[in-house]
Amino acid sequence: MNIFALILIALSALSALSVSLTCVAQAESPKQPNILLIVADDMGYSDLGCFGGEIDTPSIDRLANEGVRFTNFYVNPMCVVTRTSLLTGHEHSQSNDYQHSFPIARLIKQAGYRTSISGKWHQPKNPLDWGFDSFYGFLKGEINGWKGTYSDGKTLAIQTDRNSPTAVPQGWYCSDAFTDHTIQQIDQSIEEGKPFFAYLPFNAPHGPLHAPKENVEKYYGRFDEGWDALRKKRMQRMLTMGLIDSRYQSNQPEAEVCVWDELPASVRQLESRRFCAYAAMVDRMDQNIGRLISHLEEKGELANTIVIFFSDNGGNYSHGSIHDYEREVPWSANGPRPACATGWARLMNSPYSWYKTSSFRGGVSSPLIIRWPGKKTLSPGSIMKQLIHVSDLYPTLLEVVGETYPAQDDERSLKPLYGNSILPVLNDPSQAKFAVREEIFWGFKDTTKGLLNRDWKISSINDSPWKLFNLESDPAESVDLANDHPTKVFEMNQRWYQFANEQTEMDNGWKRPLRDDWQGWGLHRLQMTMPVTSISPACSALDVPLNTSLDISFSEPISFANTNGKTIRLYSVDQPAKPVWQSDPAETHPANRTRKLSFALPKLKPGTTYYLLSDNGWIHFGRRSAGGLNDGAYFYRFRTVENARAP
Repeated sequence: MNIFALILIALSALSALSVSLTCVAQAESPKQPNILLIVADDMGYSDLGCFGGEIDTPSIDRLANEGVRFTNFYVNPMCVVTRTSLLTGHEHSQSNDYQHSFPIARLIKQAGYRTSISGKWHQPKNPLDWGFDSFYGFLKGEINGWKGTYSDGKTLAIQTDRNSPTAVPQGWYCSDAFTDHTIQQIDQSIEEGKPFFAYLPFNAPHGPLHAPKENVEKYYGRFDEGWDALRKKRMQRMLTMGLIDSRYQSNQPEAEVCVWDELPASVRQLESRRFCAYAAMVDRMDQNIGRLISHLEEKGELANTIVIFFSDNGGNYSHGSIHDYEREVPWSANGPRPACATGWARLMNSPYSWYKTSSFRGGVSSPLIIRWPGKKTLSPGSIMKQLIHVSDLYPTLLEVVGETYPAQDDERSLKPLYGNSILPVLNDPSQAKFAVREEIFWGFKDTTKGLLNRDWKISSINDSPWKLFNLESDPAESVDLANDHPTKVFEMNQRWYQFANEQTEMDNGWKRPLRDDWQGWGLHRLQMTMPVTSISPACSALDVPLNTSLDISFSEPISFANTNGKTIRLYSVDQPAKPVWQSDPAETHPANRTRKLSFALPKLKPGTTYYLLSDNGWIHFGRRSAGGLNDGAYFYRFRTVENARAP
């Protein structure tokens, strides 16, 4: 054999060895994990069975049992701003409509993933502009769950990719359709041999409360005890499950939440049925998640899929019209907008108080579940209590896919990330509560402000004075410590405005100094109908004297020209059929052309909740007419002092 033959044999052997080693390396190289990111819309902190709720959620409970639950996870006060933090890693007003952000789908796509979104977008432009390969859903904040239209009931909402919105087929239902599309996109990823990033932002259980009849009727009778009794039972279950402890004390709600036993029996039955519709939306969403999990199992992908589930903000307060409650049909595509009362939102957010749009824990606390197969540091079914914000998921997912946040971008001036990766605590769950972060900032219009710094937290709504809480001793925010610790309030107030001025681009109207008087929940709803600056008794006030007047201040001169026959009326919640007082001010009223209006009220009953209704156009502001006050969507309530003695 000559030298050339020996050389050829050696080269052949080396080639075979190289191929063999390559195959071994490929076999040993782990696959990139798939990522399934599921977001509920307006679901309360403790609605899920695995967080103590009464609703049947076996599929999500399975994710919790096979994964971990976080009990100290915070989002933002509204759906749109939470989604900004999720997809950019920034506090939403830092991002400024993505002008200073690099949306996460672009980076995940860059890592070799196929990216899809199925459901609600509610962010700037179109998802395809920001790195998603496919989009099926709607661009704005709310749809009719049966018709796929926006809130006017006529404008088509559902679109595929960049196509114009089209009418949905007969029998279409939102949660089912969004899950179908997610499954299709997962299958497409498998066919292409790519890992998937599937973002499934349900619009459930956001209003209108649309759900199939069989899902709604399943719950008839389950909530008849009412929100007061059910909240106590839910908190006891949470205590037994180890989600809360003895430090969590339920506080007295302000007057926007009616006392259940004070409502007439007919109203209690109506409200119980309305919450059945809400529960049915959560139930149907859970069924679809179960269908998705089963599909991943069938495809052999579940063992390599990280599943993340949370809600975009706390449970929602009441919407809809009080005049339409009895005509609401959740399984009908037509008719009034089904909704449920604020008392149910208090139940949804147990053990916390307040609701969506507020920086109190009821508005910004969310259940977070992460199921990560093969992550041996995570004990299935365990509960983790580290402080985390929704913006922290962005850098975490970048680490998972092996990408880093870019130092610069040719299209925009990037800001440093607000979020911090939670991988360190996933790798070592024993890490301290503040291992990921120590501070969270909230600001949304003039509706709410808030700041959490380690165990201290301040919150304000309607630019009212700060309330101060110590979450180490009082995690449910039941005791306001502002009067006891004025220095702490001052320090945190300074920090809030420093962050707002130096690290965000929020409008100056969002950064106004706080007012001197406390105006509770309903003020921002009143201001949707007329330019109210202050009202007395204050919105949501408790312990209002039986002898009181109704005083309203406006930012513009008022007029009663051409308002004859249009009235403003006061009702007690125990007698909703007949007003206890009403007025039809004429143009000769002394307040005409002024900015202050005062009405003498009759003597009120003790321990009773009252609310206002009015006709459209009962008062004018220049050429504009005020919208009618509505105890469903635009409510003003207060409660009189208990056990008051008659003079």
